[in-house]
Amino acid sequence: MLELTSETRGQSRRIFSGEKLVIFSTAFFSVLIIIDFLLNNNQAIWLIPVSLVVVLIFFWLPVLRQKISERSRWFFVLSALPLAGYAYLYKLAGTLVHFLGFDWQDELLVKADCWIFGFSPNLKIVRFYHPILTELMMVAYVAYLPLVVLLAYVIFLKKGQEILQKYVFTLGLAYLLCFIFFMLFPASSPRFIFTELKPTGGFLFRRLMDLVETSAQYRGGSFPSAHCAAGTVMICYAWRTGRKTFLLITPMILLFFLSTVYGQYHYGVDVLAGVLVGLLAVFLSRLGERKLLQPNKQDQQ
Repeated sequence: MLELTSETRGQSRRIFSGEKLVIFSTAFFSVLIIIDFLLNNNQAIWLIPVSLVVVLIFFWLPVLRQKISERSRWFFVLSALPLAGYAYLYKLAGTLVHFLGFDWQDELLVKADCWIFGFSPNLKIVRFYHPILTELMMVAYVAYLPLVVLLAYVIFLKKGQEILQKYVFTLGLAYLLCFIFFMLFPASSPRFIFTELKPTGGFLFRRLMDLVETSAQYRGGSFPSAHCAAGTVMICYAWRTGRKTFLLITPMILLFFLSTVYGQYHYGVDVLAGVLVGLLAVFLSRLGERKLLQPNKQDQQ
C-alpha cells in the first residue's frame, strides 16, 4: 500500500479540482432545474434538496480527510468520491434533456452514420447477434463502472494522489461536456428508434442490463457517448500509469466501445463523438496543468 507523505496529507486540507467540478456542476444543473420548474413544471424539482446535500458533502470532504488521513484506503475513497458525484450529475442532466426545447435528433445521427461509414452500424451488427456474444458484450458494458474505479485505485497506488486527481478531474470534464451536449443535441439512442433490433440471447449479464436500462438509464443520453468519452480518458491515463496497466485495461475498454453499438445504446457517430470529447477533456486538462505550472517556472527564473 502506498505510504502517505506529509505533502499528500497536506493536500487533504483542500478541495480538489474534481470536487470543485462536482460542486459547480451540481449547482449549475440545479439552477436549470429550478428555472425549468418555473417555466415548464419540471417534476425533478425534488432533486434540489438532494443537490444541496451533495454540495455540502463535497465541501466537508477536506475535514473528513484530515480525520482519517492515516488510513490510506479510506483516504483514497474520499479522494475519489467525485466519481460517485459524476453519477449524480448524470441523473441531473437526464432531467434537462429538453430544457432548451429541442426535438430528438436521431434522424440526423442515422444519416451521419450512413455518410461516415457507408451504412448503419446498428443495422449491420444485427447479423452478428448470438447468445454467447450478447453475454460477452453485456459483461463488457457492465464492467465499465468498476473499471473506472479500479483504474483510479491503481493510479493512486502507482502514481500517487496528484495523478489520481488529474484523472478524476479529466473524467469529470469529459462527463460534463457530454451532459451539456445532451441538452444541445438530444438523441434518444437506437434502442428507442430501432426497437426491433434488441440483441438476442444472453444470460445473467443480459438480465442485469435489462434492469439497468429500466432503472438507471434515461432516454436522451446518447450523443456523444459518455461511456466512450470516459473510456478514452481511461486509456490515456492507463498509458500514463504504466505498460502493464495499459495492456490489461485497454482491451476491455475497446470491447465496451463495441458493446455500445451492439447493445443498441449508441449510434456509431456517438462513439466517434465520445472519443473526441474524451481527447478534448485530456487536452484541456493538460493545458490547465501547463498554465498552473507557468507562474512557478517564472518565479524560479
